[in-house]
Amino acid sequence: LISTLAAAAAQVLLGFPHPDWGQYLGWYALPTLVDWSLIAVLAIFLQALAPNKFVGWALMVTYLVLQLSLAGAGFEHNLYIYGGDPGVPLSDMNGQGDYAGFAAWFRAYWTAFAIFLLILTQGLWARGARDGTRARIARLGRRLKGPTGLAAAGALVVFAGLGSFIFVNTNVWNPYRTQKEGEVWLADFEKGFLKYEALAQPSVTDVTLDLDLDPHAPRLAVRGAYDLVNDTAAPIGAVHVRFDRDLKVDRLVLSRPARTETFERFNYRILHLAEPLAPGQTARLEFTTTLEQKGFRNSGNTTRLVDNGTFVSNSEFAPILGMSRNGLLQDRTTRRKYGLPPELRPAKLEDESARARNYVGNADWVNADITVSTVADQTPVAPGYLVSDTTANGRRTARFRTDAPVLNFFSVQSARYAVRRETYKGVDLAVYHHPGHPWNVERMMAAMKRSLDYYQANFSPYQFRQARIIEFPGYEDYAQAFANTIPFSESIGFTADPDKPDKIDFATYVTAHEMAHQWWAHQVIGADMQGGTVLSETLAQYSALLVMEQTYGKEGIRKFLRNELDSYLAARGGQAVEETPLIRVENQPYIHYRKGSLVMYLLRDQIGEAKVNAALRSLLARYAFKGAPYPTSRDLVDALRREAGDDPRAQDLITDLFEKITLYDLKTEEAQARRRPDGRYDVTLKITARKLYADGKGVETAAPLGTETFDLGVFTAEPGKPGFSRASVQSFTARTLKDGEQTLTVTVNGKPAFAGIDPYNKRIDRNSGDNVTPVKVEG
Repeated sequence: LISTLAAAAAQVLLGFPHPDWGQYLGWYALPTLVDWSLIAVLAIFLQALAPNKFVGWALMVTYLVLQLSLAGAGFEHNLYIYGGDPGVPLSDMNGQGDYAGFAAWFRAYWTAFAIFLLILTQGLWARGARDGTRARIARLGRRLKGPTGLAAAGALVVFAGLGSFIFVNTNVWNPYRTQKEGEVWLADFEKGFLKYEALAQPSVTDVTLDLDLDPHAPRLAVRGAYDLVNDTAAPIGAVHVRFDRDLKVDRLVLSRPARTETFERFNYRILHLAEPLAPGQTARLEFTTTLEQKGFRNSGNTTRLVDNGTFVSNSEFAPILGMSRNGLLQDRTTRRKYGLPPELRPAKLEDESARARNYVGNADWVNADITVSTVADQTPVAPGYLVSDTTANGRRTARFRTDAPVLNFFSVQSARYAVRRETYKGVDLAVYHHPGHPWNVERMMAAMKRSLDYYQANFSPYQFRQARIIEFPGYEDYAQAFANTIPFSESIGFTADPDKPDKIDFATYVTAHEMAHQWWAHQVIGADMQGGTVLSETLAQYSALLVMEQTYGKEGIRKFLRNELDSYLAARGGQAVEETPLIRVENQPYIHYRKGSLVMYLLRDQIGEAKVNAALRSLLARYAFKGAPYPTSRDLVDALRREAGDDPRAQDLITDLFEKITLYDLKTEEAQARRRPDGRYDVTLKITARKLYADGKGVETAAPLGTETFDLGVFTAEPGKPGFSRASVQSFTARTLKDGEQTLTVTVNGKPAFAGIDPYNKRIDRNSGDNVTPVKVEG
């Protein structure tokens, strides 16, 4: 109760004046009361069983240690982990969902057992200082006679009955899987099928889907078809089809004669064609699948099909052609344990054969015709344009069709949405959101407009007539870009308060990033090799930073750059294999997101926005909406080099940023200002500067600074902090630096407060916090 009041007080102090006491009581206080009561009963029982309180305490500590270690030893079932339950993931959009009910069965089960323990405790309780354990156990039988014994028996009967019901749910209706079992399955899956990764497969050209969703069951029944074509130069003798592990495949039929080899354990099928599919020939693959959860699981209950806020991707309910390494084991120690190579690394940048696949699960460019049926009070959303929307017999059915090929990589969503719509320059914009989450809807709408304005003016025309943001429950904290559709978690944008001066405006930032993916992924998609994510994530980060700069000004961009820099620096030390240069990034988020945005922003700053964007336009002109051979990060770097021209400083910068791991040590040791007779101030800065190259293991070597230029700034407020604005900038110039210590002087009109080198953190500096220092003013 004290923690409830403290949390509510914190909410009020942080600007949210309406704590939901029903949620505090029903979601937190009451369930926690039960859980801790169970622990209290066990503690008292152990005290009654032990010869003295110290032994009782030791037994309780042993229990607590076992609670932490049993799962690691493979004992994970809540039927024998005292007080265990499957957990209750919370969402403001979906509430407690069905999860509170699932947990309640386990709480009832353990409460029955706790009642039995309480009766035993009463029977074992010491009646005097000399009442030893043996004596208490000996007379336990007498104390359990009559109503007391009947109560104990009744508690055991309820305990056994609830346990049987739970077992049926967790081990019969649903598979019980431990972490170790999951590792073994993935290891065996890789051993059996990764050998087919490079095997040529037909491409999907058209997708037809009929989805029947019951979010309350939860159940998704799918009937669909893929039109296939052999667009390779050689005949294809077998079609490899894999499904999500938990998806039930009711029917799979190819229009050409084929023998189906089924690997049930892995939900993998190989269709051996009676006659190979010749180049240019077509086929049709029809399928029926069911994605559902009956009852509840011991852990990992679905958060994809939910009462309000269903969010599923096509890889979860439809077949995937060919094998890929997506989702396989990554941890080096775990891989070694199962006899796998320590690293599962992508193809080298030089491997031209890898250009036959893109990195998004080798998704093809397809036409889609998707019909979604859901409950009448919910709004379904799927890729394509809405061509019909009807409600009858308690069901709402909507049909969506694309009018141009999109990546076969999309989501389907359903919830009780409020919708904010607006047509902007011929594009229908919409934000589908939980009615109780209106706070950042206008901010997202404005970010979509700014993104369209900048990206169309500088990159290429937007390929769709609509753009939609769709909120989903906060079981995950990300947003994701599909063709003209952006699923967006409630927890990172819809319920955030970005108006506080020291906070990052993630609602705008994430919207701009996901809108940028309509160009960088849904027009140009990188090959499945080193550097593939540069063409999507790095370029989306760069694009989003420019929208943020337009929103907050160059002076307001510092906190975004510093956030990227600090995130990159923090993650470097955790790299298990090796850090790669950006051009060779191996789907490492701290490199393609964090470092990538800094690299592109600095390059824009040094060679000019016009040249960088011209390079990006040339990439789009060459590769937009194209299939194999897919572009690589080398194509991007080559385009940037062409635009940079013969300037050796620009060419060296591109090498440093993309092809090397380049770090700086820039520090403003001190800054002093002296008032001049004319009222102006001479500001003298003592600066140390170093440049370093690092290898993949972090070993650094010194490098000359050369003729690089660095920003030198003097301000009346600290950059990136509340109160800093364009008016705070007294001087902002570019200076060359030498290695080591040096002194620089600049004259400003007013009294300065802060000064420093690279004050906006554009460089990849090993310490982001020592670039700027307060100015000591004399006179």
